[in-house]
Amino acid sequence: MGKAQFSLVNRGIETLGDWNPQLMREIQGRLKLRSVLLTVFLSLIAQGLFLFWQYRTLDYRWGNCQTAEYRETGLDCFQVSKEQYLLVNWQGWWLQVFSWSCIFLMFGLIVGGTFLLISDLSKEDRQGTLTFISLSPQTARTILLGKMLGAPFLIYLAVLLALPLHYLTGLAAEISVIRILGFDVLLLASCCFYYSLALLLGLASNWLNGFQAWISSAGILLLLLLLSQNALTSSSIDWLYTLSPSAVLPYLYEDIVPSLIGVNLPFNAYGLSDWQWFFVPLGRSGGLIGVFALAHFGLWAWWLWRPLQRRFRNPTVSLLSKKQSYWATACFFVCFLGFSFNAGNNTPSNMIKAIILTHLLWFLLMVVLLLPHHQDLEDWARFRGNYPSTKGKTQRFRDLLWADNSPTWIAIAINLGIASLPIMFWMLSLPEDDSGVGIAALLFNSTLILIFTLFNQVMMLRPISNRNLWVVATLLGPTIVPAVVLAILGISPGQAWGSLILLTPFAMVSIKEISVFSALLMFGIHLGLIAALSWLQDRKLIQFGESTSQQLLRGDVSVEQG
Repeated sequence: MGKAQFSLVNRGIETLGDWNPQLMREIQGRLKLRSVLLTVFLSLIAQGLFLFWQYRTLDYRWGNCQTAEYRETGLDCFQVSKEQYLLVNWQGWWLQVFSWSCIFLMFGLIVGGTFLLISDLSKEDRQGTLTFISLSPQTARTILLGKMLGAPFLIYLAVLLALPLHYLTGLAAEISVIRILGFDVLLLASCCFYYSLALLLGLASNWLNGFQAWISSAGILLLLLLLSQNALTSSSIDWLYTLSPSAVLPYLYEDIVPSLIGVNLPFNAYGLSDWQWFFVPLGRSGGLIGVFALAHFGLWAWWLWRPLQRRFRNPTVSLLSKKQSYWATACFFVCFLGFSFNAGNNTPSNMIKAIILTHLLWFLLMVVLLLPHHQDLEDWARFRGNYPSTKGKTQRFRDLLWADNSPTWIAIAINLGIASLPIMFWMLSLPEDDSGVGIAALLFNSTLILIFTLFNQVMMLRPISNRNLWVVATLLGPTIVPAVVLAILGISPGQAWGSLILLTPFAMVSIKEISVFSALLMFGIHLGLIAALSWLQDRKLIQFGESTSQQLLRGDVSVEQG
């Protein structure tokens, strides 16, 4: 019998190795007796401490089983002695234990898993084994999937040991198995999304020298905490709530809570019942929110795998192709703009500010995703970037639209057009004063993004070391420094130099208090900066396109005499 079981285990291991050798490698590296025993011990100890902590919050009181208080609250009554009765809110306590177990499972799987994935990629990159793995005949999808399933293996084991407590407390709180399973499926879908994000961050942020795991997991932890405790804003920012599985928690026990008194449940986001997307009342049904969130996680996990597969075997390629960027921008702005159609208690001004802020952050991200490598730009400029013929100019324009190794500002401009069109249609539905201000702010924001893009491109054309750090500096510097300088100088809207605020990303704050002439003057300065930076970029690309002989004749390259 023992030999048969051992043979079955061996056969299962061989099957797993044939299906995904990388997953087999990850599991074998972690399936050590000491690590497994420590994980089991810590998981059981954590569950015991968790129950002890929850037991201290048990709601009980002394009373009489015949009193009105007992009959109205539905407390369980126990006779302790001949004249003493203990009233205990067992269902409320089990519900509290279950809700906290959901929260801890969410943080453990998402935050812990992302930390382990990124730190594992960072470790393999430092040791050089990641390059060796990328040269194997396995596909990038197979290798990355093996990483995703294998690196957090010990966390999976700890969570598996906690599942009996999770389900027992839910059933004791009279929550149906279907609802508990629904939350767990949504949690698994969120793990697919966050683990895909972790893989991408691990591949793209190796310049942080080992700190990327701490920074990324801390950022995800902060995001989940904010989304789990703050009220909905009735604006496009509500799109972020689809990134947190805790959004469906109140719907798991919506039929139970009204009958319970004095039960404080964690992480209840306010205003969920009014949550809408393009007039679809998501907040009226937990099932509707769950299906929408599942589709949302699946969509963005699919998008995250586009740059993952591009970047895994070629560290110098841009994270997204230009064609992919057009579709990604359209997809993103349809998703997040749908949450702006329910004003609720919000004002049009605040809704516009939320859209403008999201618009800016998305395009700063898009500049990073599309940025080609310095050598790729130089090769493009030399072989395809400066043809004087009509056919050559046509080919150059096509390259600017579609080629990944060409400058990106034309692609960013097209993405701006794709994003701005639906936003402007939405703004036209607002009151006249708000729509005019919103369209003007969007226009200034778009030209400012083009300025940032061109400035970043001009700086990246220089031969520099630590390229990734310079990418961040050349994007965040022009975004933050002018606003900080104006704040230090005390310049605010309505003052003599208040129109300078239009040179910062905060045009929405001041545009109402600036005259038409000053606004047009600032817009002209924006266009002038775009023209000047475009000229500088073209000049640098022409220099790249020249042969060494041409540079020698012009005197740009010195010749050593020996």
